Amino acid sequence: MRRRPELRRRQGAAAAAAGIGASRLSGLARTALVTNVLGIGTIGDAFAAAMRIPNFLQNLLGEGALSGAFVPAYSSLSERDERAAGRLAGAVATFLLAVTAAAALISIFAARPLVRLIAWGFVGDRFELTVTLVRITVCGTALAVLSAWCLGVLNSHRRFFLSYVAPVVWNATQIAVLVGVILWGVAGTSRATALAWGVTAGAAGQVLVQLRGVWRADPHIKLNFRWREHEAAGVIKRFGPAVAGRGVLQISAFLDLALASLLSVGAAAAMAAAQTLYLLPLSLIGTSIAAAELTELSRARDTAVIAERTSQRLCATVFGVSGVAAIYLAAGTPLSDAIFNLAGLRNAIADDDIALIALVLGAYSLGLVPLVASRLCQNVLFAARDTRTAAVIAAIRLAVSLVIGAALMLPLDRVLVIDGALTGFGDIDLFSRESTWSLLDSKIRSDPALPARLGAVGLAFGAAVGAWVEMGLLRRAVLARRTARGGLPRRTDWPEQRLFGGSGARHLVPAAVALAAGIPASLALDVLPAVLRFAAVAALMVAVHLGCGLALKLPAAQALISQLPRLMLNWRRRPDGSSPDGTAGEATRPSSDGDEGGSQP
Repeated sequence: MRRRPELRRRQGAAAAAAGIGASRLSGLARTALVTNVLGIGTIGDAFAAAMRIPNFLQNLLGEGALSGAFVPAYSSLSERDERAAGRLAGAVATFLLAVTAAAALISIFAARPLVRLIAWGFVGDRFELTVTLVRITVCGTALAVLSAWCLGVLNSHRRFFLSYVAPVVWNATQIAVLVGVILWGVAGTSRATALAWGVTAGAAGQVLVQLRGVWRADPHIKLNFRWREHEAAGVIKRFGPAVAGRGVLQISAFLDLALASLLSVGAAAAMAAAQTLYLLPLSLIGTSIAAAELTELSRARDTAVIAERTSQRLCATVFGVSGVAAIYLAAGTPLSDAIFNLAGLRNAIADDDIALIALVLGAYSLGLVPLVASRLCQNVLFAARDTRTAAVIAAIRLAVSLVIGAALMLPLDRVLVIDGALTGFGDIDLFSRESTWSLLDSKIRSDPALPARLGAVGLAFGAAVGAWVEMGLLRRAVLARRTARGGLPRRTDWPEQRLFGGSGARHLVPAAVALAAGIPASLALDVLPAVLRFAAVAALMVAVHLGCGLALKLPAAQALISQLPRLMLNWRRRPDGSSPDGTAGEATRPSSDGDEGGSQP
């Protein structure tokens, strides 16, 4: 019985990872179809821009803000007073619905000025189509935020699987619409309009599949407007800084789009496609662990335990995510070709556009490790009820990303991708303001027939640099954090004041070795089809990465290998929990409604 709490935490991360994996893989399939059907051009740019406003409201008011403001308070209160926790959850739900409903109405009636605000360079058909799509997609915003509220409640009760697998419904609805568009021969802007309605319908379905699980987890939840009660008022008060922190990131996304709209046609669509692959490991590895850890850290009282847990999770995530980043850098082109050309089934994306997506993905990947590490660092601050520090650091990250991205995008927008080769570096003169630091003519930027350009790569590289700055500042904030748990304030007891326990650099070595092996392998296998080329290179790099980790005796690599027998044992275990040889298996957390993934190792 003593092992049950730790087992539950492992199952929580495993269930979250399983749910996130299913939702992200379905999301990858959705994005692949969207990119393939709408293309890298005028329609693709318009849809990518139109999705920014509903995504902005969902991310601003949804999961990120709730994680920092609502989940710690609700998790703690649910163990002391279930009825009070139910009132708190009901009050937060009505508060979110009121705010998002108002925001959605404003977005519908002010769609035209909003598009002007977020897509400075859009003109003509691209601008008008974006306005139409915004008015449709924003209708599902309030529902999407309510889905994030469901996630917060379920996570607080350690029911991770249902909350994270629910987006599969949203993705599946859009995939069904896209398949129908292809089969019925719908063409032009009608494709984007049909997909926009699929976005709204999918948001409704995503909420409905979670509500039953929410009320089973906490039957005391009743919608109310008691926003002035002590607990609710505290959440709403902390909600402001949490929203500010998320708002900075969303403003960054808006400004990235605004800057991308000043670049050549296809830049916004290429960035959206690359971001899907870039954020996949963040969700599968970072978010699954962070979601489980926030609930536990919110309940922890010993700062030494917090320090040890966070250091271990940081090293494990850095080991895993750095390997993925290496694969993106070495095999980004065959991966992008295999994904967005649907493994050769529909070669609707030109090779040069595939090369652009791969280059943008590579630039983003340089910031993947600090981005995931920052999630775990933020957990420490959120668990201490500090949402302000993360917001300030996010603002600094925004400034750094924009300055570097804006400085690089204009020169790189003069570099073209022609037949897989980069052309135009010789035309860049850093000391010539007229030729290097000025926008291209609007006719050139808006012509979809011209070759792809690298302006979007500059914006992605700026985001990567900003992620490293954010992690450095969060590291300093966490190590200097003084807590008041159980008495007088004291400094968080990290061993030797090292966030990674002194072994952070060692966990990056396997990825560097795998990258050195993957680049020549990818070049040598260029004659193979994209799917086979990526599979071969990725398999080689995974083997090298894991082998190097074992040679360095990294706990993350050893833990991964040690889990294989456990997975095989659980696969063979009988429903009553016993092994095939008649011995009793390790106790597992019972699943009350089948939604927590109770059989996960």
